[in-house]
Parts: sequence; C-alpha cells; structure tokens
Amino acid sequence: MSERLDHLDGLRGVAAVAVVIFHLMSALTPWLVPEQQPGAHWVAYTPFAVLWNGTFAVSVFFVLSGFVVTNATLRKSDPIWIDVVIRYLRLAIPATASTLAAWSLLSLFPTSATDLAALTGSPWLGWTYQGPIPNPAAAIYNGMAGIFLTGGSFFNNVLWTMRPELLGSILCFAVCAFTRPRSRLAVALGGAVIFIALRRYDYVCFPLGIVLREAWAARRLPSALPISALLLGLLIGSQSGDAARQLGLDWLPEALNPEKKGGLLYPLGAMLVVYGCLRSGLLVTWLSGRAGRFLGAVSFPLYLIHVPLIDTVVAEAYLRANQHALALVCLVAGSLLLMVAIAYAAERWLERPFLGLLGRLRRRLRAIRIGRRDMRGAAG
Repeated sequence: MSERLDHLDGLRGVAAVAVVIFHLMSALTPWLVPEQQPGAHWVAYTPFAVLWNGTFAVSVFFVLSGFVVTNATLRKSDPIWIDVVIRYLRLAIPATASTLAAWSLLSLFPTSATDLAALTGSPWLGWTYQGPIPNPAAAIYNGMAGIFLTGGSFFNNVLWTMRPELLGSILCFAVCAFTRPRSRLAVALGGAVIFIALRRYDYVCFPLGIVLREAWAARRLPSALPISALLLGLLIGSQSGDAARQLGLDWLPEALNPEKKGGLLYPLGAMLVVYGCLRSGLLVTWLSGRAGRFLGAVSFPLYLIHVPLIDTVVAEAYLRANQHALALVCLVAGSLLLMVAIAYAAERWLERPFLGLLGRLRRRLRAIRIGRRDMRGAAG
C-alpha cells in the first residue's frame, strides 16, 4: 500500500475550503451560521449548509489523519519516539509561523475584529486578541507549546485542532506498534470506547480513520453504495447549532445532537464521507485531478493563514466598503483568491523546503538509533 492517495489529499483540500468559507461567513454573515446565531436563516438548516459547516469539515480532517498517519507510519516502521518528534515539529513549526504572522497583522489592525463584530454581531470575532497585543515571544510560545497545553489560541483560533491532531497521531503511532491487524483494530476500538466514555467525541474520528485504513489495506472495505454513503455523511454534516430544535429533533441524546459540536454525529458522518471517497471511482478521479491535487497541496497553509487575514485585512476591507450585497460577494471572492494565492506561495517556498528538512531529520534520527544499537551490540 505504497501508492500516493491523491484523492484523499483532494478531499482534505475541499474540507479546508469549507473551513475558510465557514469562518468568512461567521465573521461577515453570522445569520447564516447556526453555530453563531440560533434561529439562523432557513437555508442554514438545509443540506446545502454542509458547504460552510467548518466544524464538520474538521471532523473530516481528523478521520483523514487517522487513516493517512496510520498508513504512512506502517510504511516507515520507525520507533514511536521518532514519529512523535517529527509529528510535533510538523504541527508546531507551521503553527508558530502562523501565530507570528497573526501577531504582525493584529499589531497593524488591533481593533478591526472588534469594530466588525459591532457591525455584524458576530460572536466568533471575539476569539482573537484586540487592543493591546501580546509581544512576539508570546506568539512563539503559543505556537510551540501553548496550543498543545491549553488547546487554543487567541492569535489564530483554528489552532485548537493542533492538540487533537498531535494526540490522535500518537494513538495512530501506538496502534502501529502492533504487527497484527486484529491487534491494531482492537487498540483503535478500545481508544474509541475511552474517548466516548470521556465525552471527547471529536477524538473518536482518529480510531474511525484507523478502522477505515485497516479495512482498506486488507481489501475488505465494502464497495456497496459509496455515493449513497457520501450523501448521507454530507446530510449529517449539514446540520449544526440549534438544528435539532428547529427540525423537531431535540429529543435526541446528547451524543447525537448537532448542537453538541463534539458529538458522535460528525465523526460518523465524516467516516461515511471518507468511505465514499475511497470507494467511488468517480470521486477518486475527480479528487485526484489537477484541481484536487492543487487544493490538497495548499490545504494546510490555507488552513493556517486564513483566520489571521479575516480578523484583520478582511475585517478592515469590509468596514471600509459599501455594505451592499454585491460588495460583500466581491469581498468574499477577493478574500478567497488572496488566501489561496498566499497559501500557494507558502506551500511552494516554505512548506516544501520544511518537509525536506523534516525528511532529513528523520533519516538523521534513524542513523543515531542504528548507531546506538550497534554500540550496544558491540559492548555486549
């Protein structure tokens, strides 16, 4: 199973775009986002709302991580400590670059988010520093350690996902320590049970991704109705906020209520989406095409840079623009183009060289491990 899964990269890129649209709408049109404003416009409770449900898109990220990290780890066969070091650096260094970029932008536009929130009524815009901005050392600490210790960032609020990504990856590494597929499945399912008992439902995505990977690698992943599974997953992912009350489903238990962002609905729906993209030839072809590969390549930089831009540059542009529907559409379209352009530049001139450095570091750590093992053998 050494082939590059371009279609899963493409799916990650599509999910990243959904997160960007979600945050743009949370800032500019919160009345279309049930998470931000109960009793939102009726269209926000239709299946179309999956296009801007960023919380569900993050669940897709996590299921994909469980699948891809497990698959890559089993191909490398490195000891767990090397995998953990590389994974931490893979997350922390780009995150720190984003907090420093956010510090720079917030220093230039220290009250734009507050001013925009007063105009649009967006509660989401409150999740960032305003007024006096902490110093660059605070931004560096936040990216290197704070996001993993506290699980959040007021420099770049999307970085709350870094702690689940790191801990979920460690679960994947632990699973890969077992050579028998049945043992790996047992550990993954045991982890899912623990997460459910702790009510950390977002972490359940990682074991579900591991289960998908094991079934796929064993060529036992069912091929029945992948498009139907995808559509069902998207339907589940379209509902958020107070949708249960609006649709008369508030009798559902907590774990299956869309108002609970960390419930089980999103992990299950995300698993169905990833399954559909694994088994549908049509989706594999589309997601692994030129557009899908491009979105997959820029997905991580796009994810990291879009919130600091929304809180500053986009907010200031909206405050200075005429508040008309056409101006809003042009602003959103222009913002998306700007973000994609910056993400492309970051992927080409920053992320690619950085990944090359991580590859060399991995090889260096392997050489150190082998050298120490040989020394112990010679001493014995």
